[in-house]
Amino acid sequence: KGAFTGATAAKLGLFEVADGGTLFIDELGELATGLQAKLLRVLEDGSLRRVGSTRERTVDTRVIAATNRDLGKDVADGRFRDDLYFRLNVLTIEMPPLRKRRDDIPLLVEHFLRRHGSKWQIAEDARIALCNYPWPGNVRELANVLERATILTDDHTIGLDDLPVTIVNARYEVDAIAENDELVT
Repeated sequence: KGAFTGATAAKLGLFEVADGGTLFIDELGELATGLQAKLLRVLEDGSLRRVGSTRERTVDTRVIAATNRDLGKDVADGRFRDDLYFRLNVLTIEMPPLRKRRDDIPLLVEHFLRRHGSKWQIAEDARIALCNYPWPGNVRELANVLERATILTDDHTIGLDDLPVTIVNARYEVDAIAENDELVT
C-alpha cells in the first residue's frame, strides 16, 4: 500500500501465492535482465521483497518454466544470465513442435472442443485438414482456430467452411508440410 500512485492495498505477489506449491513461468526467455536477477535471488534463497517494502519475506516455491528460445545460445550470446540458466536447468523436457506430433492433434482438438461444451463435433474433412496443417503457432494457434470455429459455425459440427482458408488450403499444399512429416488421409 502506498508504494506507487494508485496502490491502495497490499497485494500478494505470484511467489507468495504459490508458496508451498508450484509456479509456472511461461516465456522465460523473454524475461528482462533486471527481472532475471530478481528471479535468481528468489530461487537461490527463497527471499523476496514486495514493491515499496523494506521487509524480506521467504517463500518455498517450485518453479517450472517454459520457453521457445534456445537459452543455451542466449547465454552464449549474453542475452540470458548463465547463473539463472544453470539454476533453472535441473530437468529439461524438449517438446517437438505440433507439426511433428500429428497424432496429438485429434486429442488436442477434442480437449479444446470440450472446453466449449460436450456437444461439439468435428467433421472428418476438417479433422484431416487440421492434422495436415503445419501449425507454425503450435498448440496456441490450434486452440485459437477451434475457438474461432465454435463462434462461426451454425451448428455444433465444425466443418471445412468453419476453418480459416490458410488451413483448408494447406491440406492440398504438400510442400507446406516439413519434409519428414507424414500427411494424414
